[in-house]
Amino acid sequence: MKMRTCKLKPLIFWEGIALLLIWIFYLHPGSSSAQQVLDRIVAVVGDQIISDSELEMQLALYVNQMRMELKSEAQKGQLKREILDQMVNDRLLLLAAQKDTNIEVTSKEVEESVKEQLNRIKSEFTEEEFRAQLKAEGLTEGELRKKYREQTKEKMLTDRLIASKLSRVSVSTKEVKDFYETHKDSLPGQPEAVKLSHILLEIVPSSETLDSLKSKAERIRKLANEGEDFARLASTCSDDPTGERGGDLGFFKKGDMIPKFEGVAFALEPGEISDVVETEFGYHIIKVEEKKGDQVHARHILLLVGSSERDTMRTEELADSLYHLLLEGADFAELAKEFSSDEESQKMGGELGWYPVEQMTPEIKEGVKDLEVGQVSRPLKSQYGIHILKALDKREGRELSLEDDWDVIKNMVRRKKTNEVVTEWVEKLRQEIHVEIRL
Repeated sequence: MKMRTCKLKPLIFWEGIALLLIWIFYLHPGSSSAQQVLDRIVAVVGDQIISDSELEMQLALYVNQMRMELKSEAQKGQLKREILDQMVNDRLLLLAAQKDTNIEVTSKEVEESVKEQLNRIKSEFTEEEFRAQLKAEGLTEGELRKKYREQTKEKMLTDRLIASKLSRVSVSTKEVKDFYETHKDSLPGQPEAVKLSHILLEIVPSSETLDSLKSKAERIRKLANEGEDFARLASTCSDDPTGERGGDLGFFKKGDMIPKFEGVAFALEPGEISDVVETEFGYHIIKVEEKKGDQVHARHILLLVGSSERDTMRTEELADSLYHLLLEGADFAELAKEFSSDEESQKMGGELGWYPVEQMTPEIKEGVKDLEVGQVSRPLKSQYGIHILKALDKREGRELSLEDDWDVIKNMVRRKKTNEVVTEWVEKLRQEIHVEIRL
């Protein structure tokens, strides 16, 4: 498994399964016809190309997210041209960002974002479903992670470049009023929403669970050092999909793995077996098969870190205790600061801000539907852990007004001006950088 590595506010429903299936299909097409599509270039931007498979992937993502139905080839062709035009613009901005020495994105920032994205995807699957889908497409989690890593870094670079260019965009009072008067009949309404605080108790492995898992890894390592076939041990003991091929990772170079893993792998000699290596994924045992230039060919056995039934029960008991303390008058913000696993909201006493009811996950929506302002919910379980929610305020769905929604409307004007500035800037880049459309 090739790897690298503010908790999400875990209340918004995200259609991860459908999107992952699209990602897998287009990142790793299985048929020969799909492979031929991969070789077709539909656009050239500077020294970069855009392939038809990339365009098809973006089309599929867009159609899925917008819940569109393409009724004709003409409609599909028009949409493809519009999406390709945006992809060209994105490449132009990326090239500009890569040339700007003032724009920087750290590896840590990228890895945190990638980890967050994969956690969101995995939360929509059981572990078996996730592995089965990867296996069906001949794709490893490492390959999916590597692709996300590349795209995440590119997006961060581009976003920061745009932010630096737009930092001077300002909006006057007159512009807000004029915008509202012009568009008030077509502005989207303010949806029904709840202002929430929460205490999130993440279900994490206890020290006893971790000690037990590490002891198992040590026993497996001992067997390997005593002469047991490493590939056979991987096939029977490893929790990684590579276990089915004896833990074989193939050749990899520095930067393909998370730093701690590759640091050990590159220090080993061919035939040598590592000590147990702990990473955020679990416990690894690494064996180097071969070294060639700046690459290493290795196998590994991975024991994934997971929570036990006892860990879940322990967290449920803590949640129940906190809930009863709150019913007895304990301060919600103080308990959130002390116990919540959501580092971002923890600092603010658990406050999450406003959430549209229609965008909440089913379990959260069910938990808050009968809450009055000031009340707390019973502990609710989600894929992120166990929540206790508090309703700070509620608002009904309604039309926007200048009096009540000045900041919302002002942000709309800012986005409009921002889009105009970016459009003008991209047109200038098109004059400076070679662009060729072949669709």
